[in-house]
Amino acid sequence: MKSENATYTGFEFDVDGFRANAIINADLKNLPNKSDFAHSIFIEIEPDGVDENGVPNEPEYDYLIEVEKKMIEYLEDQTQTVHVGHTTLYRKREIIFYTHEPEKAEGFLNYFLSTIERQNSFEVEEDPEWESVAAFYELL
Repeated sequence: MKSENATYTGFEFDVDGFRANAIINADLKNLPNKSDFAHSIFIEIEPDGVDENGVPNEPEYDYLIEVEKKMIEYLEDQTQTVHVGHTTLYRKREIIFYTHEPEKAEGFLNYFLSTIERQNSFEVEEDPEWESVAAFYELL
């Protein structure tokens, strides 16, 4: 399932008094084989340029979108991975995937994230029921 043809839905919410938003792939809500993508991947990137609300400024926003697109392109083409979406929190962008091939995805991310010149981290965890993103899909 390629994200380039997917329908994304946006949400706004508050976290610790700061505005946050999420852009979520709505097409995955009823994915019949979610358990085939049993590992969540949460990638955190700290933007370099932010406004007074901690939201990436326009050049940084564009840069983060390009970084995300490169990850989507590789992970969707080279592994069995789906792109759930991203959240923008105070001074943090979080990009979310679910994968069938955690080792391959982790290998790519270890390399790729070392090239982006931003503070970053990621976690891969087993989550066959997609509990980590269930709240987003309940809102759809």
